[in-house]
Amino acid sequence: MEITLTNSNSLKIISGNCTLITNPSLDEEYNIGLFNDPLANIQNNNLNVKTPGEFEIDNFYITSVAYKISSKNNENELSNTESNENSPLQPSLMNFDSETSSTSSDHNEKTTVQTIDSNEEYAIYHIIQVEGIKILALGTQIIPSNHKTKLSSENPKVIFTPHNNISAVDNNTFSKLISDIDYRVLVISDLLESYEEEKLYDNSRISFGIKDKSNLNKLNITQNNMPKEKRIVLLNQTK
Repeated sequence: MEITLTNSNSLKIISGNCTLITNPSLDEEYNIGLFNDPLANIQNNNLNVKTPGEFEIDNFYITSVAYKISSKNNENELSNTESNENSPLQPSLMNFDSETSSTSSDHNEKTTVQTIDSNEEYAIYHIIQVEGIKILALGTQIIPSNHKTKLSSENPKVIFTPHNNISAVDNNTFSKLISDIDYRVLVISDLLESYEEEKLYDNSRISFGIKDKSNLNKLNITQNNMPKEKRIVLLNQTK
């Protein structure tokens, strides 16, 4: 499995003959596009995932989870984590209008899609299983604390996240949200934005206790070469 950072600061995963890109632009070539914004407007013949559901195509098995966007997702909410964790693992799914299933011969595709209530504002995170490795792909919107149990049970080994989730040291709700995950690689998905790389790394190291930083053009990951200690990977932009 090969992971690179595209010109549009999207993460590209290549496994076999299938290419997956997070939040792809119109000019990028891919088979699977994962969007964190359910209102993303893209029209092509590829599999574009911007609704909650389960999707299987070639080597990829994807679980997409939606959550309501709320300004109350802060430190006060995290203080109530224990009571919230008794709620359903994906409480936002209870408000979805309908569910449809479809199968296609293209790329051995199987999908189960759930539609979102248009009266609410949602964001989506994706759990990707490929070549025996589980990957968590996050967007910029804060995930509610009642998803902590869900994320911990999935226990992804690789986490893709924008820098804003880890750039703050004090009251880092994201750090607490994933504190029970035994991940090995943290990939920052927007390295070339306008911020100080060393400051970002220093904040990340303090918040997450990660000792190793790697700058790479390509990240090649298998079950056998997974690092033993947690590390931050800063991918250099490539085509």
